[in-house]
Amino acid sequence: MLGFRRRARAMAVRHLALLPLLLFGSPGSAQNWPACQEHNTVIRNAGRALFTNLQGFGATVGCFQDDCQNTDKFVASSIESCTKVCLSLPECEWWVWGQEEGEQKCWFRLGDDGREAGDGWLSGSRSCHPPSQEPMVMGNNECWIDGFNYDTCCDPKFGPSGNTQCWDGVFNYDKCCFPKDEL
Repeated sequence: MLGFRRRARAMAVRHLALLPLLLFGSPGSAQNWPACQEHNTVIRNAGRALFTNLQGFGATVGCFQDDCQNTDKFVASSIESCTKVCLSLPECEWWVWGQEEGEQKCWFRLGDDGREAGDGWLSGSRSCHPPSQEPMVMGNNECWIDGFNYDTCCDPKFGPSGNTQCWDGVFNYDKCCFPKDEL
């Protein structure tokens, strides 16, 4: 009987040790979605805007100076687009969802400097995303075989049609350098 009690106590202690993970998640895991969203909070540039190529994730409009290959924002169809892209950018620490010029947009930040109150805005840290959400691959994942990838074929340094050595009768810039699904 004493052996049973020791085993039962050891199991209880192990289960209690797991309680923080169940309540708060493991480090780097998704926070409690959507409760993790910071309502009526905007994170302005404050020198911490994340300018990067968002075109490969499907951003086509609403970008800084109409250049989606070097921007910190884009027009998005849903707040989940913000969280998905932020999760896909290693440098992204915060996302912001709000309205500019009558359109819903996402912004990406390297930090939360410039945080202020803003009616209707939502912000969240990188780990604030739906629990089943996974990072995206830039471009169309079906194109990246035999050593080809977004960087070797679609990088802006190759010009508006990408690296011509990547394209043949099956693969081309429009098919490969934009994701299949819209943001």
